[in-house]
Amino acid sequence: MEKDILYREGNFHIRRYSGIPEDALTFLDRIAWGNEGAVYEHKNTEEHIRQLHRPSLIAIYEGEEIRGTAAFCNTPVGANGREFNCFYIRYFASSPAIRGKGVMKNFSIKVMELIREREAAKTVYFACIERDNRGSYRVVESAGYTNIGTIKTMGFSRFFPRLSPRVDTLGSVAERETVLNLLRKHYRGHALVQFNALFLNDDYYVIREGDEIVAGCQYHRVHWVVNRMKGMMGKVIMNVVPLVPLLNQLFNPRRFEFLAFEGIYCKPGYEDRLQELFESLLAQEGLKSSMFWMGETCPHRIAIERYGNPGLIHTFIKDSDVYILAAFQNMDESEIQLVKDSPLYASAFDYI
Repeated sequence: MEKDILYREGNFHIRRYSGIPEDALTFLDRIAWGNEGAVYEHKNTEEHIRQLHRPSLIAIYEGEEIRGTAAFCNTPVGANGREFNCFYIRYFASSPAIRGKGVMKNFSIKVMELIREREAAKTVYFACIERDNRGSYRVVESAGYTNIGTIKTMGFSRFFPRLSPRVDTLGSVAERETVLNLLRKHYRGHALVQFNALFLNDDYYVIREGDEIVAGCQYHRVHWVVNRMKGMMGKVIMNVVPLVPLLNQLFNPRRFEFLAFEGIYCKPGYEDRLQELFESLLAQEGLKSSMFWMGETCPHRIAIERYGNPGLIHTFIKDSDVYILAAFQNMDESEIQLVKDSPLYASAFDYI
């Protein structure tokens, strides 16, 4: 795998890989995510990493040991009808061996500088930082990133989900293009719009009225282990819910399996069909709970929330906001403001 040494300082150096090397997969598989709030482990890390869109890994090494990582995924993104080059950051992680020593902060600043210096195109860089992860927030902010908006975590669950005969897959390439056109129009006024994770494993499903698609979404099946949740309510959820029959089918911290929805489309007035779609996909996969992420000011999120009846899991996770921190290269103030002023689009694949 192609690699470059970008920087050296003392016993540390920074490498850039085109792709994700095997030692980074091993490192990331051991990481517990989160900090001051919820702490959890991803149990399908390798599968997801292999599906990242055009990733480059930046790794901080002490000698030959990885101490920190950031994967920069390169893609065009839409922003209120405009298109910009973009690098979004995944797997921003540090080893316990360097936490609290200032190493990650100092080298992250250098990494962000080196990445931006190499780019000639108009480019947006952004990272998703959980609201309670103050350490990562401070590190990314110190590297020149600013908060441009909040992504809300939404939950949907059913104790006894039912299959719907109206739910169907897409039957052709032409139908996929129809869905993409619907989504481009649906999220035209948003920023950071990209659909790279759609149609993975042929898992985009729709409901039609006649020949018209009125609701649709992609799902990803996810497995987490949750080690901690914040606050007194978090302690109750962690310690009591797993002991209560039925409730422990919605949320079991030792094996939390759920569906993550994205590319969500709903024709106005058909919110009931969207919930029917979500419920049927849960039944199809033998699960009770799902999550999805949408911008705080996204009008589609507001419409879905207004419709109501998300299920009990939403109560458990509704305060798990995510901040979007962004930096800009070669963009003028009007272009930057365009991104900042637009509702944000979120791909669930970036959060699982």
